Amino acid sequence: MLNHHMLLAWYYFTQEYRQPHQQLLRWVQAILMIFIVTLSLSSNSIQKYLEGNLQNLLGADAVLTQKDKLTTAQLTSLSNFSDNVVKTMQINATLTFNDKWQRSKLKAVGNDYPLQGKLLTSTSLQSPATETNGGPTAGNIWLDSRLFASLTLSIGDAISIGERAFIVSRVLIHEPDRLMEGHNVAMRAIINVDDMEKLAFPTDLIQNRYLVTASKSKIQQLIEWQQAQLPAAKIHHKNGSHPLASFWQRTENFLGLASIILFFMAAIAIEQIAQVHLKKEQYFSAICMSLGASKATGLQLSLIKWFINIVLLIPVVAILSISLHWLVIGWLSETFAEITWQLEIWLTAKTVATCVLLFAVFHSPVWLTLCQTSVAKLFHQNQKSISLALIKLCALVVLVFVAVKYSDNGLLTLMLVGSISITIVLMAAISWAVLSLGEKATQQFSGLIPFTLFMMKQRLLSKSTQMLGIGLSTFLLLFTLMLLKDLGDTMVSYQRTHDGNVMISQASQPQMKAIEQWSKQHNISLRQTKPYLYAKVVKINNQTLSEFTQKPSDSLATLSNAIRLHWSEKLPKNNRLVQGAWWQKEAKNWQQISLEDEVMTDLGLSLGDELTFIIHQQSYTFTITASHEFKPGAGSITFWVQMPQTALQHINAPQYNMSSLELNEDQWPLLSQLWENHPTIRMVSLQELTKQFDDILAMITKVISGFAVMIILLAIIVILSSINALESKEKKKNSVIMSFGFLKNTCLQLNIIEWLITALIIAIGAIAGTYITGMLIYQSQFSLSYQPDLFILFITLAIILSTVTLLGVYASRHSLKSSVKQLMADI
Repeated sequence: MLNHHMLLAWYYFTQEYRQPHQQLLRWVQAILMIFIVTLSLSSNSIQKYLEGNLQNLLGADAVLTQKDKLTTAQLTSLSNFSDNVVKTMQINATLTFNDKWQRSKLKAVGNDYPLQGKLLTSTSLQSPATETNGGPTAGNIWLDSRLFASLTLSIGDAISIGERAFIVSRVLIHEPDRLMEGHNVAMRAIINVDDMEKLAFPTDLIQNRYLVTASKSKIQQLIEWQQAQLPAAKIHHKNGSHPLASFWQRTENFLGLASIILFFMAAIAIEQIAQVHLKKEQYFSAICMSLGASKATGLQLSLIKWFINIVLLIPVVAILSISLHWLVIGWLSETFAEITWQLEIWLTAKTVATCVLLFAVFHSPVWLTLCQTSVAKLFHQNQKSISLALIKLCALVVLVFVAVKYSDNGLLTLMLVGSISITIVLMAAISWAVLSLGEKATQQFSGLIPFTLFMMKQRLLSKSTQMLGIGLSTFLLLFTLMLLKDLGDTMVSYQRTHDGNVMISQASQPQMKAIEQWSKQHNISLRQTKPYLYAKVVKINNQTLSEFTQKPSDSLATLSNAIRLHWSEKLPKNNRLVQGAWWQKEAKNWQQISLEDEVMTDLGLSLGDELTFIIHQQSYTFTITASHEFKPGAGSITFWVQMPQTALQHINAPQYNMSSLELNEDQWPLLSQLWENHPTIRMVSLQELTKQFDDILAMITKVISGFAVMIILLAIIVILSSINALESKEKKKNSVIMSFGFLKNTCLQLNIIEWLITALIIAIGAIAGTYITGMLIYQSQFSLSYQPDLFILFITLAIILSTVTLLGVYASRHSLKSSVKQLMADI
């Protein structure tokens, strides 16, 4: 019996294989599967690369990192967990040479370095690398090749760090302990540990690292000791995860969350296809029953036919996904030099299986309908069914599943889904208003346009569904492409307006006084200055961060490192109070804070929750009494966490400042003088910030472009699906028109006018939806007003009108192949 069903299902499958609704369904399934499989393979490759990177660039079995030096007692305790301990020190410093400057990571090592791995150097840029034991001798410095190029250096040159000169003696090729500091991140330099002591940098700016050798059991004991004795310190070990692993997990989550857009469009297309698919499946099942087959037979044939379609699709998807994965890895190799492509059969199969299950959920209402089929359906084709409503419900279930799986920021997820919901309502309202008001306004006139509006009004429900599907696809494409450009233009212009052209991100109090004197001496505008101190969150509501939540998020990742803690007597001008009450001047209760509102939403915090900070090796617990958000108009320097100024009476810790400067072209060379005397000042020019932003924007644009291609494909499929779903009705409409003596040419003209009106409604809805969504997201995320380029919007409007009209008219050509004879046959 099963073999008979298989043969019949195969025959039925081959008969309808090239039918439009089946071809469209395969396109939808293929696009989604290719996207999800490629995303999974690429993410897995990155995580494997990071795992290998951890093993090769840790330079020890475990590394303990913290700001302050370990005390003698702490060093003794650390030695109990390890046979060997090697100490290194690292600081961010600016190196100067002949009025040129370059920020770098300056590391100090001793003769016992490295602990594990090979330190490679060379005697010139052209010489081969050789293994070196121990660091440079006192008074010497080793620089990586990029620093040589940036400062135009040669072996034997003398460069200045602070008030001391160092001789460039070797080229630094490779360090075995460069975890999180890959070759494409920061420029590198190494000096002797004794020279670091003589430079007398502020101890709170130096990062102390202790490289240790230890067994797995000793590493676990070391972790427990660190959590109890040094909660502000960090431990990375070879048995753990890479520090960047959670970042790439969040990246995957972001892309996965963006796939909601694709699933939403797929749901629209499948809903349109289902209108045809349901009728054909139901009709075939009823015929089988009229010939004596059971109701279960129709269901079994439908299941087998669907499974055959999936099985034939999987090889194509696998080949394309693996090929795209290879291209993605090639692109990522620019950032991760040693990342390699590998064939992942098991992961591919597992991801495909998950996609198949999701498609089964999409298709389940069709099978449910077959359980309600009877022979009577052959005579009563217009009986109402709940199956289309079930398809919408199943699509909603899939969308919720994707959102829950990939969301690591509840606010952004809500905004994305909320934006789509707002656009749906907007599209529906515009469709109804234009068709209803247009038909009413033209009912006293004659001509093709009034008649077209009248006919569209009579099919208001079906036309609104069609416009909603195509309009949403157009909105998502427009939203994806245009907001990326507008964001870059808006952010850059805002930065230029309020923040000058040099941003100081870290300056100690003595350095800030030197900057003020220097700026007055050279008539340089000092625009804004705000103080802060470094603090690290170690507990939330008396739970460690790992105990509080296991879910990766940007907010949690930032709080796990030292953050800038600002104090103020009153609410800053560039902040807005969201909830709670700001403290009064000279507040006696100094252990209260205001937290950035998005951080509270992201972590699920509320007023009254407690955060424990380590500030300069001391523990302080603060209660959240307010939340704030950024608002434009008074500079962009803002802080996630703020406390009363009276807290400074109880906290003894180094204080720093953020500031901004405005330099003209003649004043830029003066920066080298400032850095030569104060190499640890962290400054960055607007030009550098803009370049960093442009680099990030270029990378995102590549990702978005690939994403947009899939959206365009799905948008085309949605248009074709909506036309296919209404094709039988369109044929009847044209047959009725021709029965009154009109020619097919008239039907074509009506069709063109109808698609022009449809395209106009879609364009208005898509642009309005993009504008509203842009305002919401810009205000929520950046507190900026959305100012789109009107010229580009009008160009986009013209492109949408022409594209939708041409595609719609072309795809509707089959509906013009109707006749009065066919109308009589249908009756």
